[in-house]
Amino acid sequence: MFPPSARDTVSSAPVASPLPEAGTEKVALGCGQADRRFRLAIVLSHPVQYFSPLFRGLAQHPHIDPTVLYSSLAGSLPAKDPGFGITVAWDTPVLEGYKFKTLKNLWRGGQGKVGGYASPGVIAELWRGRYDAVLVYGWGDATARLAIAAAHLANIPCMITGDSNYIYQKDIPWLKAQVKKAVLRLLFRQVQAFLVTGPFNRMFYNYYGVGDDRLFFAPLPVDNDYFMRRAELARPHKDEIRARYGIPPDIVLLLFTGKLVPRKRPLDIVAVLKNLQPVFPNLGAAWVGDGELRRQLEAEIARQGVNQATVLGFRNQAELPELYAMSDIFVLPSWYDPMPLVANEAMASGLPVIASNRTGVWGPGGLVREGETGLVYPAGDTEALSQAVHKLAGGPGLRRAMGRRATEVVQEFGLDRCVDGILDALRFVVRRRKSIVLRKVHSPSRGEQ
Repeated sequence: MFPPSARDTVSSAPVASPLPEAGTEKVALGCGQADRRFRLAIVLSHPVQYFSPLFRGLAQHPHIDPTVLYSSLAGSLPAKDPGFGITVAWDTPVLEGYKFKTLKNLWRGGQGKVGGYASPGVIAELWRGRYDAVLVYGWGDATARLAIAAAHLANIPCMITGDSNYIYQKDIPWLKAQVKKAVLRLLFRQVQAFLVTGPFNRMFYNYYGVGDDRLFFAPLPVDNDYFMRRAELARPHKDEIRARYGIPPDIVLLLFTGKLVPRKRPLDIVAVLKNLQPVFPNLGAAWVGDGELRRQLEAEIARQGVNQATVLGFRNQAELPELYAMSDIFVLPSWYDPMPLVANEAMASGLPVIASNRTGVWGPGGLVREGETGLVYPAGDTEALSQAVHKLAGGPGLRRAMGRRATEVVQEFGLDRCVDGILDALRFVVRRRKSIVLRKVHSPSRGEQ
C-alpha cells in the first residue's frame, strides 16, 4: 500500500490496526446514563484556535456539560508566537460558546518553555467541582500532571488525549527510552480512558502498555464544514485570488501551510521546483507561514533560480480557505509533525495531500491513504517527493479524484466523530467507576468472611 522506503521508517513498530468506523466503539449505557449530562472538566494549558469549535460542540450536546480549565489565556490575546516568530492575534473566537475558568499560573518561564504551565489550583477545582470525569490534554506540563494525580486521588475518572506518535519512539536513545517507558506505564495506570487521534497514536499507547479496551477513537478535528463551505465559495474565483498574490492562473500550484521551521522542512519544496521545472515549467509553489527559516527560504528560491515561488507569510484562519481553494496539491514535508491539522484543513478544502512518512496523518485508517487521498514518501528524500509531485501535477484527473475522496475521508475525522468518541469514553469510565463502587459496597468485610 505504501512505498517500501516509507514503510521501512516504522517497520519495527507493532502492526497498526485500522481505525474503527464511526460508531463501532459504542459502550452500553448504564442505568440512568442515557438521560443525564456528564459534568466534564477539560484541562488545557491555553486556548487553541483549533479546539474552540470542539468545545462549543461539546457544550451544545445534550449529554455533556463541559468546563474548560485554562492555566493561561495566552492563546486568546495578541502575543508573539515562538514558532512563527511574529505577533499573532487569531481572527476566530476562541473563548465563546462554552464555559471556562482561568487558573492561576505560577510558571514564569513563558509559553513553550520546559514546564510550560503550573496551576496547583487545578487540584482544588477538581476536588470541589463534582465532576463526573476529567479530560486532560497531554501530560507535558505541570498542570496536566497535577490534574492526573488529583483525579486519581479524588477517584474521578481521568481521560487523556494528545498527538503522541509511535513513529518517533525509535529516535530516543536506549537508556532514555527505558526511563520513559517506565514513567509512562506508571502514569498511564492512573488513566481510565485514552482518546485515540490516529493510527500511530493508537500504536503509541499500545507500546506503552495500554490495552485496546481503554482506547476510544476521538480525532483531533478542525471545523470541516467551515473549510469545505468557504473553499467551495472561493473556488469559482480561483484566478482572481491568484492574481491578488501575483500567481498566474495556468500553473499547477503546490501549497505549504505552517511554521517555517527546520522540523517542517519547507525548503524541500524548493528542491522539487528545481528538479521539475525544466520538464514541467508550469509548476509553482506558495508557502503560507512565517518563522526562523523565512529569510533562508527566500534566499534559496533566489539562489536556485526557480520560478513561480511565492512566500505569502503568516495568514490568519479566515484567509486560509481561499488559499486552499486557489491551490492544486498540498505538500506536508515535515520531519517531525505528530498530527498536523493543516492536512485536515487541506482535505476538507478538496486538496490531495503528499505527506512525508514522518507525519502522523497516514497509516491504516489514517487521513492520507496511498493512492486514494494522496501519496506518502520518505521524509527528506526530495527525489521521491519530486516523483510524487510529478505524478499528481501531470495527472489532473487523478488529483481531482483524490481531492474528492479527501473531502469524504476527512469527515471521519470531524467534530461530530470527536464528540461521539468523547461521549463513548465518558460512558465507559463513569460506568466502570460505578461498578467498582458497587463491588466495594457489596464485598463482605473481613469480619463477615
